[in-house]
Amino acid sequence: MATKSTQREQSEDRIERMSQSAHEAVDKAASVASDYAERMSAKGEEWMAMPQDWMETARDYVREKPFQALGIALAAGYLLHLITSRD
Repeated sequence: MATKSTQREQSEDRIERMSQSAHEAVDKAASVASDYAERMSAKGEEWMAMPQDWMETARDYVREKPFQALGIALAAGYLLHLITSRD
């Protein structure tokens, strides 16, 4: 009878260890997923701000160097014309 009881206790111990390992794995996966989600959220906010930053940079450049900005705009327009026109 003691053998069956011992085997049962050993089985219960194994099940408990396996259960604990599974819980630890799930907790670790949840932690990694949470960290990843936070990083992606921060990166998303950064990406959303990029166009605004670019516009501010472009405005500053035009204010500082209006003739160069005009030349760049004319060159870009001419290149766009060459690309889109059909002869």
